[in-house]
This record gives sequence, structure tokens and C-alpha cells, in this order.
Amino acid sequence: MSRIYTKESEKWFILAISCIFLVLGFIVIKGILGVILVSAIYSYFLFPLYQYYNKKTNNEKLAALLTLCSGTFVVLFPLILIFYFLILNLIKLVLQYQIFIENPDVLNEILIGFFEKFTNSNILSTVNFSELFNTLVLYILNFTKEFTSSIPSGIVYFLISLFISYYILTYNRKLLKSFNNYLPLSYKKQDEILTNITKNLKVLFKGYFLTGVLQTIVALFGYIIFGAPNILIITFLTLIASLIPYLGSPLIWVPISFYMIVIGDTFNGIALLLYGTFIISMIDNFVRPYLMSNKETLSPPMVFIGFVGGIFAFGIIGIIIGPIIISITFIFLKYLVKYFQFKPEQEEDDDDEKTII
Repeated sequence: MSRIYTKESEKWFILAISCIFLVLGFIVIKGILGVILVSAIYSYFLFPLYQYYNKKTNNEKLAALLTLCSGTFVVLFPLILIFYFLILNLIKLVLQYQIFIENPDVLNEILIGFFEKFTNSNILSTVNFSELFNTLVLYILNFTKEFTSSIPSGIVYFLISLFISYYILTYNRKLLKSFNNYLPLSYKKQDEILTNITKNLKVLFKGYFLTGVLQTIVALFGYIIFGAPNILIITFLTLIASLIPYLGSPLIWVPISFYMIVIGDTFNGIALLLYGTFIISMIDNFVRPYLMSNKETLSPPMVFIGFVGGIFAFGIIGIIIGPIIISITFIFLKYLVKYFQFKPEQEEDDDDEKTII
């Protein structure tokens, strides 16, 4: 029996096999997809440092090792220490307010009495503050338990991330050349897309992450000056909140200010409230808009969606990954709209000269 063979059947057979193994390949890497993304982003931001070491040593592998050692020491090692002390402070906080856990009526009387005095109304007299407090305590305990139990897997993921980052840095030229060969795009279009992605990443980094860190530092000075309680915990929460568009750091320093007023530290509570309103918020009102002066970058609502969705999809690291993925998605959506809408040929040629963001 003669074998049936045509160029067309060969093409479709290879397409079918390729699709099957692409799906299987995705299943294989699905568990560490977040780690791969983090490694790629981490390598991107460390690349200038890698270039510096490579220029000094003229050895790509040694430069990659020095880069990762420096990056780990400067960025990741302090973060590990912060999380460690954060867990200790959370446990201390729970023990400190154990009296309210054991005697919930005490907390209700204190808070209801304060709100009646502050608002001159008993509208909140039916609110069960102790139940809310106990829910918060249980959440803190569960978070602490989950974080502690995830440390071994976190170490494994961290080592995998360093391994991937090392090869991304060492073989960056070969990787780019491989992508150039496999992508069905002209070199000009690849450069254009890469430029747009780089520009969006820089704006996201400066407008959200860098501004959030700056805002947290300013808030930390206020917490120290006005004697805010549990400074390490509220500073960490301020950093997380400052990355959230629209809501931001007031989610933390406003409740802390009122808490200080409730416990009798009225002067410092009011002073912190004023400091937050006129000093901390100035960064959101002036610094962030200046750093995000490019109007064609990702809008705050989309950053918020990326922020929340990233946390659900990738955990705490999704704070960074989420907005970046949404930003890159919108870049390609704009290209998709460009290529599949009906335009006169001349207009399409003119558009090729424009930069799409």
C-alpha cells in the first residue's frame, strides 16, 4: 500500500503536532509560569548592572553571577528580613490585643462610646465591633500560618528564579536572536514593539512602584515623629496600599490617625492626619502625575485591575506582575486593532511611521 503524502497534509500534520505539544508544554511550565515572568522582569531591571559588570570583567558568566549576588543582597535580602520581622510583629500584635479577643464586650464599649462622643450620635451602637476585630485577628493568624508554611516552597521558587535569571542575563543575545528567528515579524516591528513595552514598563515603575516607595518613606517619617503604633506593620501596609490607584496610602494613615485619637493620643492623631493630608498626599497629587506625564500609558483603572487580578493569580508578587501583563496586553490589542480594521492602503502606510503605545 502506497503512502499518502502531500505538502498540504505535511503542513497540517506539523501544525496539529505543534499545537498538541504547545499545550503539553504549557501544562509543564504552568506551575512556574509566575516564576519565569518574575525572572524576566527581574533580569530586565538588573540588565544595566549586568552591562556594567560585563564591561569591567569581560566575562558574561561572572558578570551574571555578580549581578544576581548584588541584586539579591540589595533587594531580596532586606525584603526577607522585613517579612520575617513583619510576622513577628503580627504575632506580637495579636498577643497585645488578646484582652479584646477574650473580652469582646470591652472593645464594643470603647469603640461605641468613642463614636457616640465623636459624632454625637448612637447610629453605630448596633455594630458588633468585636466580631469585626476577631475576623481581622483570624485573618492575621491565617496569613501568618500560610506565610510560614510557604517558606520552603518560596526558597525553592527563589532558587529557580535565580537560575532562570542567570541564563537570561548570560544568554540575552542568543535569546533575542532566537525570538527574532521564530517571530513572524520584521526587525523594525520587533524593535517598535519592544520600545513600546520598555516605555510602558518605565512609566509603570516610576509612576507606581517608585512613587509608592517614596510615599511610604515620607509616611514612615510621619509615623516615627507622631509615635504611631506598630510602625513596621503599618509601614508595610502603606507600601502595599500606595500601589493601589485612587485609594492609596490614606487606607492606612487615616484609620491609624483615628485609632490614635480613640486611645487618647489626640494631639499626635490629629497631627498625623494633617501630615497625611498635606504632606503624604502631595506625592499622589504632584509627583505621580509628573512621572506619568505620558497620557498614552496605561490608565489608573487598568492598573487597579492588574493589581487586584495579579494578587489573585500570582499571590503577593502579582502586585508587580499584574499591571505589567495588563500593560503589555493593551499594547498588542492596539496592534490587533490596527491590523484588522478596514483602512485605505495609504493610511496604513502612514500609520507604520507612528509609534503605538
